[in-house]
Amino acid sequence: MKLKWIGLSLGFVLLPQAYGAEVSVPDTTSQDITAVTITYDDPRDPFEGFNRAMWDFNYLYLDKYLYRPVAHGYNDYIPRPAKTGINNFVQNLEEPSSLVNNVLQGKWGWAANAGGRFTVNSTIGLLGVFDVADMMGMPRKQDAFNEVLGYYGVPNGPYFMAPFAGPYVVRELATDWVDRLYFPLSELTMWQSVVKWGLKSLHARASAIDQERLVDNALDPYAFVKDAYLQHMDYKVYDGNVPQKQEDDELLDQYMQELD
Repeated sequence: MKLKWIGLSLGFVLLPQAYGAEVSVPDTTSQDITAVTITYDDPRDPFEGFNRAMWDFNYLYLDKYLYRPVAHGYNDYIPRPAKTGINNFVQNLEEPSSLVNNVLQGKWGWAANAGGRFTVNSTIGLLGVFDVADMMGMPRKQDAFNEVLGYYGVPNGPYFMAPFAGPYVVRELATDWVDRLYFPLSELTMWQSVVKWGLKSLHARASAIDQERLVDNALDPYAFVKDAYLQHMDYKVYDGNVPQKQEDDELLDQYMQELD
């Protein structure tokens, strides 16, 4: 399952009101009790009804009975060097497309870094199994074409929860195929691509084991993951320097004044 639970925070406010929900509270002053109805109105998530149904399917069934047990078994019984080597090999295949995407953004240093990483790891690192480039001061930073469009101001588009695969934004869904146009990804057969996707997803799911408790204990796990994922998308587009919204600054100032 493509769960990019990176940077999950306990600071999220997961009450329905935080997502523009309209809540009708039971009238306890009369004998007639009005049913509680919640209408979600998150402009980032216009397909929320469908997405929540897919989330329930992915989270309550697929993840609970398939992905989570497999991820825990992989994490517990596969030696760390083997897990690291497999992930390094898979990630190395994406360095050439990252080189092109960094060039398209004018990030010449990161483009050279991606090219250097692919050259060093594909040779000295035995086809990428060993991340020798990282030891030489070339850290992994991979940009997808989705981030190129985000860099030039193309919005995320609606949030979408795909069955079996997990969260996406429409910009990501529309551009994933572009990165597969470059060598060596372009040389993979359909089944090799499926195996690559499976190995990458398995490693990502195993890496998210420490965040399981945060999601399980959230008041609204769906909203928790959605907000975390959208923040992660912004984090990648801005290389970690996400601009602060003015209204966020004002709310922070008010909060600090209240503390004083």
